[in-house]
Amino acid sequence: MKNSTLLKITEDFGSPVYVYDSEKIQSQYKRLVNAFSKVDSLRINYAVKALSNISILKLLKSLGSSLDTVSVQEVQLGLKAGFKPESIIYTP
Repeated sequence: MKNSTLLKITEDFGSPVYVYDSEKIQSQYKRLVNAFSKVDSLRINYAVKALSNISILKLLKSLGSSLDTVSVQEVQLGLKAGFKPESIIYTP
């Protein structure tokens, strides 16, 4: 992400502001998948407690991720983001 883009976002939305680079998230996810390409039936479970932004969860779902959740609220958020119950691990 270019500095000029970040400056424009700051001008438009003020500071502090959270900015997520979807291209970077996608490339890092694909890099992780490729690192384990020899593993049969690989399943990557994203820990929702790390970042529970629904837009990021939707992006991860589109990449094939599953979820690791620790609360009912995280499970509900995962379902709202479009994850199927069988792709959500719940460990209270």
